This record gives sequence, structure tokens and C-alpha cells, in this order.
Amino acid sequence: MKKFLIIISSLLVISASNSCSDRELELYPPSQDDIQDIDSEDKLQKFVNAGYLTMGSVSAFGADAMALGDVLSDNLYVTSAKAYVLTSNMNYSPLNNDTGGLYRTMYDAIMNCNMVINNTKVANSPNVVRMKAEAKILRAFAYFTLVNYFSPAPTSGINQEYGVPIVLGNYDSSIQPARATVAEVYSQIISDLNEGLADADESPSSKVFLSKTAAKLILTRVYLTRRAAGDAQLALQYATEIVNNGGSEFAPVATADYVNYWAGNSDDFSENHPETIWELDMNSSSNLVTGVGANLAMPTLYNRVSGDRRALLFTKNFFDSFPHTDLPTLPNGTPQSISPDVRRGDTKTTAPALPAGLLSTLTLPATDNPAGAWTNKYPRLTSNGNFMRNIKIFRFAEAQLNRIEALHLTGQNATALAELNAFALSRGGSTYTGANLLNDILTEKSKEFYGEGQRFLDLKRHNLPLIKNSNCTTNCNVPANDKLFVMPISQTAINFNVNLKQYPGY
Repeated sequence: MKKFLIIISSLLVISASNSCSDRELELYPPSQDDIQDIDSEDKLQKFVNAGYLTMGSVSAFGADAMALGDVLSDNLYVTSAKAYVLTSNMNYSPLNNDTGGLYRTMYDAIMNCNMVINNTKVANSPNVVRMKAEAKILRAFAYFTLVNYFSPAPTSGINQEYGVPIVLGNYDSSIQPARATVAEVYSQIISDLNEGLADADESPSSKVFLSKTAAKLILTRVYLTRRAAGDAQLALQYATEIVNNGGSEFAPVATADYVNYWAGNSDDFSENHPETIWELDMNSSSNLVTGVGANLAMPTLYNRVSGDRRALLFTKNFFDSFPHTDLPTLPNGTPQSISPDVRRGDTKTTAPALPAGLLSTLTLPATDNPAGAWTNKYPRLTSNGNFMRNIKIFRFAEAQLNRIEALHLTGQNATALAELNAFALSRGGSTYTGANLLNDILTEKSKEFYGEGQRFLDLKRHNLPLIKNSNCTTNCNVPANDKLFVMPISQTAINFNVNLKQYPGY
């Protein structure tokens, strides 16, 4: 029996080129799977790549982890019974939920990372140091995802003993780890990120691999979420380093290029772009492992041309929150408008032709009242084929906006407001008064990162209520720190682990 059949998914057969500069995430023919022990750099790289591809699974950031942050927010609704109905209605339970796959998949990724981090048989070359650094960053991001969804916010002051289990050893089917505290999980995340930051590449060959800059950006998220003494200053430090030292490799996307960066046909332009800090590799090989395709993918969920499984629309209130001028409705009932904000764009459909927007009101479901808008951030067909566009996870814009939030949290409100308005104007958006600066910052973040899974987590980490003003039938006004802000762990997972306690209230 092969020693590492404990990697129960087909991710065991991930391979990589022997070259350090060309580590394509491609499949290794299962018939040639001869791994008996991790005793070479090539085998070690396979487990690093397995970690990356696990994170790209449809149960992780290939679909669920991105979509859930929108579905649980106040800016999006589900238009059909095709996807995430339980989550949208917040009717989830241990027996019936949309997040069981996310929980399992994050631990699959952690397991792959642990095999790399704990390896002592491969000599500690610069290449091995780099691999272990990437595995630590990846493991930290997996734990951060778990604690974000399955634990209360660290600043909430409630149920802080309900973190998530920390598993740092190699696979052992007999262990039954209990939940760590929220504070313990954050300490582990920060430790992994700091160690990964020290040894990761400055400039990987592709942005599908994690870099020092990616580690810094995750640290800004972590510190802005934990907000212990000194955390806001650390978030400001790392965000400022990214913004000021990005160079040509990491730089903001130009306003004129913003729509093409997302919705243009050319993958050569959209992928490995300076705006992107880390993206998931989507190609014909990786998609066989991740499950990305017609049944579940970001384009399938969000794009109006994705067929009968399209399900996620942004509310009319959110659509109308961008600066715009409405035009006469077409005879067929299609609304028209123009907007200077490139994140919304023009929806005019008559001559003279105007650039298509990233939010679209074409072919809206007739049953929605009020009808919202699709997003074109995730095109189905691009220059490499269907469902082949890499998924952007971390962007330069987040470093800019996290810096602004950190400025506010460290009492530098005048500078924060000036930079917030400069950012909004760079997109063609509206400026803010600063009367409620935190709300202004989170509003601008919601406009910049819609479709990228951040809105719900922004509300949760600041202990704000969830208020859905339209397209909602149940749980439309959820108080801050309600149990519904914490996802239940699947009863299946609890049945296998007697030490794993369910979150109170479920």
C-alpha cells in the first residue's frame, strides 16, 4: 500500500516541472503515480501544488469561498434555486448547509501544506526553503478562511473559545482535535505568515504562486480583523510597503484598462497583471482537479450568459449607489443609464455604442422585484476557452484600501479621507464627506470588491448588523454578532470527531 494514499482526492497526482522558474500546476498521469516517500524536491513540489489546487477547488476559492462572502452580504441576492439558497436565506444548520465542503477542503489544503512544512528528508536547499515558505503562507490563508467563517469575530467579545481545530502534524486518521481559541488560531496564522514572508520569493515566475507581497497583504487582512493592540499600525506598515514599493510588478490598474482587466477577451492581458497579487490557475488540467466548469464556476454563478445555472445578482440599491444618469427605457423595457464609474459602467444599448459595463441589466429575471444586475467580472469564454480565466484573489487595490482603513484606525482621519476620495475618483466614483468614515471606507470597499467575497466578512469583522433592504424573505435584518454570522460545522464532521463542539445555538 502506498504510504501517501492518505491524500484521498486526485490531488495526489499533481506534478510540477523540475525547473524552479517554471512550476506549472499540471496533472501527473495517475498510472505513473509512484510516490512512496517525499524524498526529492520534485515530490515535495507536488504537495505544494496540491495545496494550491485544493485552494482552487469549487468548494474553496474556485467558487464557494468567493461566492459565500457575497451571498451572505447585503448587496447580493439569489435569483433561483440553483445555488446557495440556504446561505442566502441564512437557514443553514449542521445537517443542511452550503459550507461543509469549504470546511473539509480547507483542511485538505492544510494537510498538503503540513506534508511540505514538516518534511526533513529533502535537503534544505533554497528551493526547499521557498516551497516551505509558500506552504506556510497557504496554510495561514486556509486557517484564516476557516476562522472567518466558522468562528466569531475576534473583536466581538463572545464565544472566543470557538476557534477552529489547529492541526500542524502530518496526516493521522486517529486524531480528534478540539477547537482552539480564536486567539490561538490568529497567533498561528500570524506565525505562519511571518515565517513565510521571510523566505518567500519576491517575484515568482507567475502570480499563481504566493510571494512576499501576498504574505504582506494577508497580514493586513489579519491585523485589520484581529485588531489587538498595535495591529492597526502593523496593517498600516505592510499595506504602505506594498503601495510604495510595488514597482512595475505590483501596481494599480489604469482606469482605461479596468474593464478589460476583468471582462476583456485576452487572458494574456488579464492574467499576471500588475494589479494582481495572487490568482488561481485555471486551465484545462487544473480544472479537472478543481471541478471548475459548467456546473459550478464563478462565470456560471455570476454572468448573465452562463446559462440556466446563473443565480447571483447584485441588488438594484447597490447598482444605483454608483454615480449614474438614467436614460429613457427602451420599448422592450430594458433600462438604460450611463455612469462615469468604471466598476458600474454604461448600460446604454442603443447607438452610439458605449463601453459595456461590469454590471449588466440585460436579460434580467422577470420574477425579480426589483431586478438587480449581473456582473461581467467573470467572463465564461476568453482567449484560452471556457472557464479558463484565472481567478483574482488578492489585488493591489486591497493594499490601497487596507492602508486607508488602517490610517483611520490609527487616528489619521484626514489622510484616510483624502486617500479614500482619491481612490474613488480614480475609478470615476463619488467622493465622501467623512462624517462616518468607517462606513465610507467599507462602502468604497463594497464597490471595489463586489463579486470577490469580501462584503460579509467586512461587516462581520467590524461587528455590524446585516440589513437586506430588498430581495429578501427571511433573516433580512440580522443583529451584529448573531449566531448566523458563524457557519455551523457539518454534523458529519462532528460525528467523526467527538471533541469537535458545535457553535452555540445550532
